[in-house]
This record gives sequence, structure tokens and C-alpha cells, in this order.
Amino acid sequence: MSVVINTNTSATIAANNLDASSRMLQKSLNRLSSGTKIVNAADDAGGVAVAARLSAASVRTQGAIGNISSALSFLQQQDSALKTGSKIMQRMNELQILYRDTTKSSDDKGQYTTEFDKLKAQYVSAVRNSTYNGIDMLKAAGAISVTINEGLATYSLSDLSSNVNDSSAWAITDGGNYASVTGNKAATTLGAAGNLVLVSGSRSPVTIALAATDTMSGVITKINNAGAQITASLTADGYLKLTGNNQGESIIIHADSNDTVVGNLGHSEATTTATGQTDRSLVEIQSLATARSKNGADQSVLQYYSELATATKTNFESAVSRIMDVDVAQESTQLARWNTLVQAGTAMMAQANGSTLSALSLLKG
Repeated sequence: MSVVINTNTSATIAANNLDASSRMLQKSLNRLSSGTKIVNAADDAGGVAVAARLSAASVRTQGAIGNISSALSFLQQQDSALKTGSKIMQRMNELQILYRDTTKSSDDKGQYTTEFDKLKAQYVSAVRNSTYNGIDMLKAAGAISVTINEGLATYSLSDLSSNVNDSSAWAITDGGNYASVTGNKAATTLGAAGNLVLVSGSRSPVTIALAATDTMSGVITKINNAGAQITASLTADGYLKLTGNNQGESIIIHADSNDTVVGNLGHSEATTTATGQTDRSLVEIQSLATARSKNGADQSVLQYYSELATATKTNFESAVSRIMDVDVAQESTQLARWNTLVQAGTAMMAQANGSTLSALSLLKG
């Protein structure tokens, strides 16, 4: 091997190896001190992009979990209002029964009326018109949608506005409880003309003139446009169904299924009268029970969505961890390796630098 002074190849190679070992040692120190496997984007460009996307999805999922939690709080408050409303209606129903006791004096009935009216007002303000954070509790102005995941999917809460009626017009004197329908067509033959009188609660009767040529669909249209607070429809078996808009009570009037009015809306009877006598408050209690059932179903669904969102967030975080977090045990092993190589490289640099001293020995001779 030639002996030279100007070029020390061994020292250059040793210096390069020492530089590489030093850089790797510094990288291990950075990873262990930060706990992050990817300190700079250059460490894993693709991994940085994937981790950023997954981290954003995790943050969005956490937001969805918060939305679901808020919706559950809304539903719990809604259920409390409905539960209170049921208690109010139970008492109002009891007062209506007590009021009809013939042994009660007018003063007694006056006391019942006073309590009934106060409960009626409380029901309107505390239940019918109740709000949560400025939002209509019954969602009469439109259903509430809840974002349930990071993909912005939504779940709509049940609209309960139709399950809680406005009781402001109810009165204990008549129980606020009845709806009657009287068909008074004079003839009993097919296609005869006459009148249909509709009575809803304490409202004034509404008379509808029926022509001999009216079809069933035509009669239904006339009833629905009469302003009697009664909705007409046709049942699956061809009967005319009349439903009071305020209390939701339905009365079935027998009619043919061939879309033609039969005599007096009751086949061959001279007059057909059907009157419902269920107290409005009792009907409202059932309606509130239905509303609470819908509320409970919404709560159950959202709780499952919350569990799913929580699991999804955990999986997102786990995926980010696999990309970004350093394996301390593995990296500690690498740190020991690079530390040893740096020390060995430093020693070999000293050896390589000393190898040129042999040239001086030759010159001294």
C-alpha cells in the first residue's frame, strides 16, 4: 500500500461514517425526547399526510360526540316537560270528574274551575310553549337534526308538536271533551241531497250542504274546507273518518266504498249521530305517553350513536399513534447502537488521522 501525506482516505471514510452515525444518533434523541416517530415531514412524507387526515377526522368525531351529548340533554329536558305535562293533565282530568259530581255546590265547582284554569295556563307555558336554550322543545317550527359522525351524517329528532295540543280553549264546564258529528240528510236513498252538521267541542256548529251528485271525495273536500276543526278522510275499508283537530278523537261514519255518498252517510238510517265523550285531558294523557315513547326511542338511538362515535374516535387515534408515535423500546435500542457507533467512529478517526505519522518516520530516516 502506498504511503501518502496529502490524501488520507481512511480518515475521510471514518469521518463520513461518524457523520452518518451522529445524524442517526441525533434523530433517535429527537424521537425519544419528543415521543414522536416523525419529527420532520422528511422522515415520512406519506405518513404525515395520512396522520393529518386521520387526526382531523378524530377531531370532527369528537365534535359529533359533543353534539350527541347536547341532543341527549335536550331530550332529557324534553322528557321532563312531557312528564310534568302528564301530571298536569291527570289532575285536570280528575277535576273534570269532580266537577260533574251532582252533590257539589256552585262554590265547590268554582274552586275546581279556578284550579283547572291555572293548570291549563301552566300546561301551555311549561309544556306546549316550553323551550331549551331558545329552541322550541316540541320542534313545532321544524325538526332538529343532530350531526352524528365525522362524515356529517345527521339524525332527526321526532317532531312532537302534534302530540301536545293547545289547551287554552278548554273549559271545565263542558269538560272541553267532546266532538260530535250529525248527518241529517232527509232521504235514505242513494244520491239524495241534504245537510251535514259538524260540531267540534264547544265551537258553533258548521253546516255543509251536500248535493245529490257529490262523490265521497267531494264530501271529504267540503268537510276539510269548512273550518269546523274536523278533518275528514276515507278509511281503507271505505268508511268516512272524521277526526277532531284539537283533541284527536276519531268517529267513523259508515259509507259505501264506491266513492258515492249513501243517503245520510249511514246507509238507510234516517239520521246518523256519533258523539265521542272522552275527556280531552284523557286523550292528551295518551298523546303525551306517545310523545314520551318517541322521546325515549330518540334517546336510545343517540346513545348507540354516541357509543359508535366514541369507538370510531378511539380507532382514529390508534391509527395516528401507529404512524406518529415512537416505539420507545425499539428506539432506545437504536439509540444505544448509534451512540456506540459514534464513539467507535470517533476512536477510528483518531486512528486514521495517526496513520500518516508513518510517513514522518520514513522522512526522518
